[in-house]
Amino acid sequence: MKKLLLHISHAIAIYRPSIFTAAIVVISLSQAPLLGQNTVGGVKTTIPEAEVKRQSQFLMAERERLLNHNDKALELYKKFTYDNPNNDAGWYGLARTYISLKDFPSALEAIGKSVVLAPDNQWYSIYQADIFENIGRIPDALKVYENLLKRFPETPEFYEKLAYLSLQNEDPKRALKALDKWEDLVGVNEEIVFKKHIVYVGLGDVKKAAEELKKLSDAYPNELKYRQDLAEYYDNLGDKVSARLVYEEILRRFPDNAAARMALAGRQEGSDAAKLAAMHPLFDDPAVPIDEKIKAIMPYIQKVSAGEGATLMQNLLDLAALLEKNHPDEAKTWSLSGDLFYQANRIDEALERYRHCLKLNPTVFAVWDNTLTLLAIQNKYDEMLITAERAMDAFPNQPKAYYYYGIAANIKGRQDDAIAQLEQGLLMTANNTRLRLDMIDQIGLALMGKKDFAGAASRYEQSLARGGDQHPAILEHLGDALSLQGRDAQAVEYWKKANEIRRSPELEQKISSGKL
Repeated sequence: MKKLLLHISHAIAIYRPSIFTAAIVVISLSQAPLLGQNTVGGVKTTIPEAEVKRQSQFLMAERERLLNHNDKALELYKKFTYDNPNNDAGWYGLARTYISLKDFPSALEAIGKSVVLAPDNQWYSIYQADIFENIGRIPDALKVYENLLKRFPETPEFYEKLAYLSLQNEDPKRALKALDKWEDLVGVNEEIVFKKHIVYVGLGDVKKAAEELKKLSDAYPNELKYRQDLAEYYDNLGDKVSARLVYEEILRRFPDNAAARMALAGRQEGSDAAKLAAMHPLFDDPAVPIDEKIKAIMPYIQKVSAGEGATLMQNLLDLAALLEKNHPDEAKTWSLSGDLFYQANRIDEALERYRHCLKLNPTVFAVWDNTLTLLAIQNKYDEMLITAERAMDAFPNQPKAYYYYGIAANIKGRQDDAIAQLEQGLLMTANNTRLRLDMIDQIGLALMGKKDFAGAASRYEQSLARGGDQHPAILEHLGDALSLQGRDAQAVEYWKKANEIRRSPELEQKISSGKL
């Protein structure tokens, strides 16, 4: 519960930063020299020397503080407050100096005196509350804001801060009361409603969370976004009936709204295939935004990916064809279409679409990843080498691009290139143990390609204590490197270990023959 409330309070704080800052100007400093007399209303008035001295003391202390000479400022402010114990601005300056020196208890003592001396100066109280909050004394900060609201009950920002601090103090009901009073003061608006909605969601009160969104949409009936938010929230709750009613209301007000039309098309009676078929006219309409189309079919794509709706694949491919027809300049069209053909195991068609996607937008690594995987499956190593190099240029911090390059370079007989890039990529693998071991496997193969069998065996052996002893390819290729050095008995032992993890006819042959 504590962590949840912290997340909620942070969300509220992020939604709109507080107006309060510690930079409160109490006294305006003048660069003019201090004089013993002044003219007020045309009458020459003499200022007492003691007052001139008092002002000079204060200005000197504040000057040192502004110059960040905090030790000097502290000394001067202490003397000033000793000489002028009823000067609220002096105690405030002293408090700020203590804050700069990280002396929070002394800062609180000093600002407390400012508050007592000038209770109607809200900025002193705000600064006091800021200190309480920064040192974790949230209940004390709450008391400050409650007192502020007694004196300044029509200040919306104080209710906002009270709500935030209440959540920090794990008191959501108190936060809701503050938000309610804020709403009573200024009326229903997006900021307050969304904050109350977040709190209710955090409390698990989905009914009241929905009521807040409905209240906002009713208060602003022509603001389409609010009704869409309400419909989507009902959808996320699984309340399809309420969501449908909201979408129908949207269409009554906005008959051409693409999101509502698409949502209702997917809610038709019948099978999933029938629902997808009902989307055809909308998918064939270029005026309907592509994002709405993709959003509508994503649940069905996820079903297919999970193996639950294999019969829907052709329906999805038909809709993907309509995306290609009506949104040919959108990279996401070809990415989605490529993913579907990939899932359908139609490799050539998937590759064609991934290539087109990369021409339109080369900034999504997942597309490079899928493209390189399919090139490897099809043994298209010339294109794989070129594509991997482009991927490394586009994503210099993606180790998998270096891995693909190493595979292709090894197969093309460019072992030195393979080793150079694999070693560089290896530095980026961090906690990705599988990729790190795959890269080491390719480095070993490159060394064997250079006839450095001892070097390959050594590299493989170094990896055994860090997961290599569970990597079948490393175990098999270590056996190969040992066999090529004439150490066949040791080689057979590693082949056997590899075969226990992943059986293969090739390993069985090596084991039975006792050598390569």
